[in-house]
Amino acid sequence: MESTRTTTIGIGLIMAIFFGWFLLNQPKKQPTPPKPVAADTSLASKTQSVDTMQQKTANVQGAVGADSTRSSIVFTTPATIPTAEAHIETPLFTAIVSARGGTISSWMLKLYQTWDKKSVQLVNQAEFKGGDANLRFVASDGKVVDTKDLVFKVDSVNVTLGEKDSTTLKAYYKLDSSRYIEKTFHFSGAKYSVGIEYKLVGLQNTIAGYHYSAVVENPLPYVERSSTGEANAALAFVGMKNGTEEINASKIGEEVKKSFNGDVDFVAARTQYFIEALVTASSKATAAEVTGNAKTASDGGMMKEYAVGVTLPMLHQPEEYVRFDYYLGPLEYDRVKAMGVGLENSMNFGWAFVVRPISINIMLPLLNFIHRFISNWGLVIIIFSIMIKLLTIPLSTGQMKSMRKMQVLQPKVAEVREKYKEDPKKMNEELLALYRTYGVNPAGGCLPMILQMPILFALYAVLRNVIELRQAPFALWIHDLSVPDGLIHFGAKIPLIGEQLSGLTILLGATMLIQQTFTVTDPRQKMMAYMMPIIFTFMFNNLPSGVALYYLMFNLFGLAQQFYITKIAKPITLESIKVDPKKKKSGGIMAKLQEMEKTASATRRQQYLGKK
Repeated sequence: MESTRTTTIGIGLIMAIFFGWFLLNQPKKQPTPPKPVAADTSLASKTQSVDTMQQKTANVQGAVGADSTRSSIVFTTPATIPTAEAHIETPLFTAIVSARGGTISSWMLKLYQTWDKKSVQLVNQAEFKGGDANLRFVASDGKVVDTKDLVFKVDSVNVTLGEKDSTTLKAYYKLDSSRYIEKTFHFSGAKYSVGIEYKLVGLQNTIAGYHYSAVVENPLPYVERSSTGEANAALAFVGMKNGTEEINASKIGEEVKKSFNGDVDFVAARTQYFIEALVTASSKATAAEVTGNAKTASDGGMMKEYAVGVTLPMLHQPEEYVRFDYYLGPLEYDRVKAMGVGLENSMNFGWAFVVRPISINIMLPLLNFIHRFISNWGLVIIIFSIMIKLLTIPLSTGQMKSMRKMQVLQPKVAEVREKYKEDPKKMNEELLALYRTYGVNPAGGCLPMILQMPILFALYAVLRNVIELRQAPFALWIHDLSVPDGLIHFGAKIPLIGEQLSGLTILLGATMLIQQTFTVTDPRQKMMAYMMPIIFTFMFNNLPSGVALYYLMFNLFGLAQQFYITKIAKPITLESIKVDPKKKKSGGIMAKLQEMEKTASATRRQQYLGKK
């Protein structure tokens, strides 16, 4: 019966939705990492054998995430660390540079809060390993030295910057008057990025080897209520000339360590909404290394921590300079893209060749444009859903009309199936002829939905990933569009549902159920009418409420369109859809299908007669 065909198409669409959803949320396939960078072994220390120095140099290049020996007799560390600190305040953040390593020891964001309404602190002070780029190298005595273990001289100053202001801060580590390390910070009142410059003076004979590392070991703290959501997004990246590589520490208790050869533009680590990135400026990085590990979070979820670093050549000049741009802030698309190295590739906006271009070139700019005039992001999403619905009206109208034609033609289809139920081949021929006579395409209701999929997936990717929706309230019980809108809380985790039931999801399921009453007229298809709302309720219940709000509004407008076509517009009859034989086109998909079926039938008949 035709109901069987319709049911099969419906189930196929559900499977396609699940399959697309599954692919969309899968982590990218990890590339097979190149072999670790081979150490340059052409220079031996004056105080050690060649073999020992080769090993120490290799240790520096593979030392991301490792501790230094801290026992160099050349680069010494005093027993006590001075308390001098430099305080920098801008419209975007407040920062502290301490004598300990001459590094950033605090980085507090002003415009963002944690889930429990505290200022976001992006330097993990509990596991402090340096809040920006530390240099690691081999001293002339063969010991590995890390600048985070050295004590720098920092002036105790308090600097306040306006949006258009900038300032420079210097920190020094001195061996003597002619040998020292100078670290310069360039702060801007309008940026989350800081220019960092190391100047090494008179150390050409004090540092051995031809390479050293610049390492970021600051594990970004988790600041959202659910560690699971942050862990799913917590990744590390290496940006190279031929693209961006993604590294994921996905197993608790198992360390991930990967090395990459080639020209490196940046290394970065992110959580759900924040990122830290070391961007090579004038210094040419020849390799990169990433280590990561996952551990159990306090709420029972997962936490991932990464250390990233690059390998740079050492020229052994009386004065050497190493320059970076260090970004520590929110994943705002325009800001990270402005870094100019492809750092925006760390943001997941869907499949690279289909969905992502729609996300970043249409969806994101349009949402931001609407938000310029309307401050409430919930209203922005509603207006946006209206615009997308207007854009897709030709597709959805064609889909609905095709379904209506199939319903009108249903009695004729049933007659053909009953008449030729003993001859399936003849039945197919007659059905194709019937569809062609009345200008009906059985797949006409499916194709418009498939064509809309990239748009819907792109919007899902944007609404789920943009930081603008983070902690953005809408109305009533919806206080944060970036998390599920729990209307009913169970107090325990229920399989397939979770710990709460979303109010928007309940409304979405209800509108889908009503919509099914317009489209499903065969009593034998009632099961499908109930399955779809239930499936979508499970799918959307734990998604961000901004995503659920969009689909609810889109569905409401679709319901209004469906009501107009089925209840108000001129009814469709068999006579109105019958194709005039004089105007019937010789081509078309139904004609081709009919011709293919006749050819296949003739071939089968010849084969049968030949065998007989």
